Amino acid sequence: MNAMLDQAGEDESVYGRMSRLLDLKLDSESDAVRVIANGISPRTYKRVAGKLKFPVALVAPESTVRRRLLANDRFTEAESERLVRLTRVFAEASQLFGSEDAALAWLNTPAEYLPEQPPVTPMALAASDAGARLVESHIRRTAHGFF
Repeated sequence: MNAMLDQAGEDESVYGRMSRLLDLKLDSESDAVRVIANGISPRTYKRVAGKLKFPVALVAPESTVRRRLLANDRFTEAESERLVRLTRVFAEASQLFGSEDAALAWLNTPAEYLPEQPPVTPMALAASDAGARLVESHIRRTAHGFF
């Protein structure tokens, strides 16, 4: 998987990277809305969690995730949105850094993103909508040379 995303290069869209990681058709934001409304399958969750190695609690309480996986139940809309959001931020970071390994390293490196708060990782911030917007803004500014 890593080689596949890295080989796709900078020409692959964020949705293309997300689609590849989720192993679902995802060409636009409307596709993302559909995927979220239908709920993420346990297979897709395992695929993304195995790649991103995020703390389970970023998506749902550990007991809830464990229960969904054991029962082979789809994730709720809220849980699915968190997973798709983390995937989107990862795809944007991969596009910026040109590799999944570099993106994962950056996403897991704590920094001072919030005034008067302890350092936090971009991955942890991306678990919430506002945090994801902050991280994506940072990615866009970096891509355009504004640090």
